[in-house]
Amino acid sequence: MNTRIAPSPTGDMHVGTARTAYFNWLAARATGGSFLLRIDDTDQARNKPEYVDVITDCLKWLGLDWDRMEFQGKRFDRYKEVAATLPTKTLDGGAIALNLDADFLLDFTWTDEIARKDFTVKDESLRSMVLIKSDGSPTYNFCSVVDDIDFDIDCIIRGVDHTTNTSKQAALFRLLKGKLPKFYHVGLICQKNKPLSKRDGVSSILRYRDIDIDSDAMLNFLARLGWGPTVDDKSTMTLPRDKMVEMFFSAGSMRNNPAGLDLNKLESFDRKYKASKKVWRTSEKLTDKLMLT
Repeated sequence: MNTRIAPSPTGDMHVGTARTAYFNWLAARATGGSFLLRIDDTDQARNKPEYVDVITDCLKWLGLDWDRMEFQGKRFDRYKEVAATLPTKTLDGGAIALNLDADFLLDFTWTDEIARKDFTVKDESLRSMVLIKSDGSPTYNFCSVVDDIDFDIDCIIRGVDHTTNTSKQAALFRLLKGKLPKFYHVGLICQKNKPLSKRDGVSSILRYRDIDIDSDAMLNFLARLGWGPTVDDKSTMTLPRDKMVEMFFSAGSMRNNPAGLDLNKLESFDRKYKASKKVWRTSEKLTDKLMLT
């Protein structure tokens, strides 16, 4: 499977983004496919180059190598080229939107591979979906589909909050005659029954690296946030990368229910991995260390 992760360089890498990166990396490595790192830098006002380094540093710390790296900000001409092949209209302000007539069939379905559920696309507003904004930048759904087709992405794993986007993107795949990838929507990571936001202090992967959490322990922790082994016992308590590659599809499954961020579990993994590597570990509680950074 050819997969991708598409973080925006607008802040620290979120735990959920790192989890999704790991799942896509595992899917690619388990099937002999490729893993694309696509930097979603279309927001000219909010992008910061230093956050690209944050993204790559976090992935390197976790040991998640990529086969190709692309920047959407360098592909504006390509998006305009594709938009020019479609039936469009120019809106007030200069934005370019689809202009589909009734002959384009909107009544079709796509399948969520985790929920095993078909979603029917019938949204009439898709007939006039904006493709290129008035400032010349592409909309998220449009450029994502163009990239997925151009880079032969056939498997997309992301959070359930993208379900609505998937329906819009399915319509664009159909319009552009691209092969629809397999879509997997995993449950959101939560704390105190609320989705973990970027404003939460424990959401930044950098903070875990900076307080010296073992990177293999972090991966083991991330694996459990939305995935579980078929046999869940002492033999699957610790799951290094190579074992996860073997088990990801064949001996486990992803889940679409919310995943709780249990820092005590991460602390337990950190203790186990450091003990196995004979690495000294401070006795200070993980929650206390996070509060101090």
